[in-house]
Amino acid sequence: MKELTSCPLCGSESFHLERDVKDHMISKESFSVQKCNNCDFLFTSPRPDDEAIGAYYESEDYISHSNTKKTWFDRAYHIIRNRAIVKKEKLASAQILNKGKLLDYGCGTGEFLGYAKTKDWETMGVEPSPRAAQQARTNQGVSVVSPDEFLGNHKHRDFDVISMWHVLEHLDDPVGKLKMFHDRLTPGGALLVAVPNYESFDAKVYGSFWAAWDTPIHFSHFSKKTMSSAAEKADFCVHNIINMPFDSYYVSLLSEKYRGGNPVAGLWTGLRSNLAGLKENQSSLIYVLKKKNQGQLFDS
Repeated sequence: MKELTSCPLCGSESFHLERDVKDHMISKESFSVQKCNNCDFLFTSPRPDDEAIGAYYESEDYISHSNTKKTWFDRAYHIIRNRAIVKKEKLASAQILNKGKLLDYGCGTGEFLGYAKTKDWETMGVEPSPRAAQQARTNQGVSVVSPDEFLGNHKHRDFDVISMWHVLEHLDDPVGKLKMFHDRLTPGGALLVAVPNYESFDAKVYGSFWAAWDTPIHFSHFSKKTMSSAAEKADFCVHNIINMPFDSYYVSLLSEKYRGGNPVAGLWTGLRSNLAGLKENQSSLIYVLKKKNQGQLFDS
């Protein structure tokens, strides 16, 4: 296990235990979520090191890698995902005048890239899972490289839009990763970052059973305040923040399963979370980030 001695966001060495969260999907172990006393950032520590973390993704229940359709829950996920993909592509298209190069970092099995390709984007994906990457190449006909290949090849740059759909929370050094994307983005481009929101209604209902804690594979846990701070440190401004209403249902259903409840209660919580999110924040948020001086700063 790797134990952090400082906050990944601000570097402070002062933090405390916020909560313990069980890994319901794989190991059934409990992991600690720490809170920085300086900037309020939440992060998982101790966490598996680079050699051990892969084992915590090895489950058919991790649909973005397995693409399984075995259960009604899996099938519902695919229906919702297909609808969300259309909206994501429209969001990407709205950021620039003319479609150009689109990078999806953490592309999974490549469905978003495959759809974007049909909409005249020049697409590229980055995916650490060899299994998922091969599915993307075979089934979607898209170019996918590993994170090491991407980092090592400086020709992989000048992207008009870079998307990260529930990926940043999985990565070490979130500010460093955002700085890397800043360097690879065109001057007028946009970075789209979707992350769970632990200040949402459903997160408060489910507490430590909230599925989007997803320890230990979620290293970082963001609020609007800390996501905006990470963007600022990477020389981005927050141009917009967009709710992801489907996630409220998905996360609530999974959370209900973890605490031994029933799907109807999960759907009800998801609905209530979305209604509450009209005034506050829903279960997951998309942050539209643009280089400073190139977009109106969202007042968070």
